[in-house]
Amino acid sequence: MRRQLEDYSDEPIYNMKAVEQQTGISAATLRAWERRYLLIEPKRTASGYRLYSDRDIALLRWVRQQMNDGLTISRVVAMLEAARQNGEPIYIEPSSSAAVATSHAPQPPSDFVQPLVQALISLDTERADEVIEQTFALYTMPTVYVEVITPALIEIGELWHRGEISISIEHFATTYLRGRLLGLLQVYPHRSDMPMIIVGCAPGERHEIGALIFAVMLRQQGFNTIYLGQDVPVDDIVQTAIQERAAMICLSAGNTASALALRDVQALIEQSNAPNPPLFGYGGRAFDSDASLRQQVRGYYLGSDPRDAVNLIYNLLRAQRNGA
Repeated sequence: MRRQLEDYSDEPIYNMKAVEQQTGISAATLRAWERRYLLIEPKRTASGYRLYSDRDIALLRWVRQQMNDGLTISRVVAMLEAARQNGEPIYIEPSSSAAVATSHAPQPPSDFVQPLVQALISLDTERADEVIEQTFALYTMPTVYVEVITPALIEIGELWHRGEISISIEHFATTYLRGRLLGLLQVYPHRSDMPMIIVGCAPGERHEIGALIFAVMLRQQGFNTIYLGQDVPVDDIVQTAIQERAAMICLSAGNTASALALRDVQALIEQSNAPNPPLFGYGGRAFDSDASLRQQVRGYYLGSDPRDAVNLIYNLLRAQRNGA
């Protein structure tokens, strides 16, 4: 039987993790909604941690249900405000694992690529924020990176190559996505007690979004991830990695020239005679599209999907710790 929102307890008892588990809405998205739309005002403990009630969780389930039906977060908030101003009740469907699994299946991530592209080429940051926040509410963050943000960036690059958008528009889109990702990178704690992984772009490589996505994913998984950005000299990064006792170096290359610039990395690591030298992994569109380049660069090819690359790094570092 449906219940009204006001029927749920307003006692704050759930932490952020519990809310994520019960609603499927990520902490980053929830914080953004609280900040931008004042959707929920959680209570706080003496230490400053957010606490949520059954009513908060019921409301978030209702919001997600509307978004699964195709509404944007701004439209849902407007509906909620109108209902409150008119004294209309908000009815919450009963929750059950079966109902969640079978009813109102969310859209596939690919459905959000074109809306994001259109927002960016229209210079509409508010709409772009809405699209990204909606995807974070519906999917895991790695899925959003790989199946929404990356294809959107590729499509924008193709539009520029075909002369359908200007270089200014392409730069705006890249800068916007880079800013969103750098913001996420700073959200996750710097874990100095975990293996250090240094991530950057090959010499001459200016396209950094792929490497930045990978750095964010590694940071989310708890690694002590150091992100260096574009155009990193190989001798410098190897020296830094050895000095800082990094466990691994990961570099990205988007074209043949930058990919071939990585041929000396493994040799430089070996020549250092460091007692615990870092592993070297590489990836990027150049290696994904041309298998022959992988034969010319020694190290570990990390594959075309950063989700698989994260798992590979786990296995490589575990084997390294075990002396394999």
